[in-house]
Amino acid sequence: MSDSAPVIAPPRWALSPWARFLRPAAHGWFVARQVRRLCSPLHVEGLENLDEVASPAIFIANHTSHFDAYLVSSVLPAHLRYRAAMAAAADRWYARKRLRAAWFTFLLNIYPIQRGGGRAALNYSEQLLESGWSLIIFPEGTRAKKGHMEAFKFGVAILALGQRVPVVPIHMSGTDGILPPGERRVRRAPVRVRIGTPLTLAPDTPLQEAVVRLEEVVRATAGIPEGVVVLAASGR
Repeated sequence: MSDSAPVIAPPRWALSPWARFLRPAAHGWFVARQVRRLCSPLHVEGLENLDEVASPAIFIANHTSHFDAYLVSSVLPAHLRYRAAMAAAADRWYARKRLRAAWFTFLLNIYPIQRGGGRAALNYSEQLLESGWSLIIFPEGTRAKKGHMEAFKFGVAILALGQRVPVVPIHMSGTDGILPPGERRVRRAPVRVRIGTPLTLAPDTPLQEAVVRLEEVVRATAGIPEGVVVLAASGR
């Protein structure tokens, strides 16, 4: 991280009692309604893989659209969703447009993570996991421009190995049809979400091998031919 890059601290109020009390209602009105309206239809597979998942865990997903944040939070059951925080690039979401950042901090419990910030950028993520909070992370670190997955960054592997928490792979397709990169206008599109089997990395797994393994499980999840459940994105 450059010496001139500002270090942006996570808002303290994001985990406050009042924010946690109001967030479910706000999520149902502003997030779940949008998912129901725009994901037409929405196919979700692998929900049964969440039955035994408890906080803390790390949910990792591919990333093709800003709408991904709405979708991944909506498909999680309430007991996982409202005990999870979502990593967001500090330079994009918090360095400018602070009112927008505050809104999404309240709505989705996003928190800033410094891209290129090295090991120190993971400190708050580690604190959340140690406090029993789950994390939602897009390991590519940016949106894939042509629909393919970008190489994963090392952060998720470092957290999973260091904190010894399960990682739940999620693959989403179709959200780039709702809100493509570089556009502001949303539209309806068919969307599919596949939730894979949770993976716990052995603590002695080499870091590079762990990164490759996490990439593999998300790619494998994209091709799981499980029974399909058609949902209208419940506000659970």
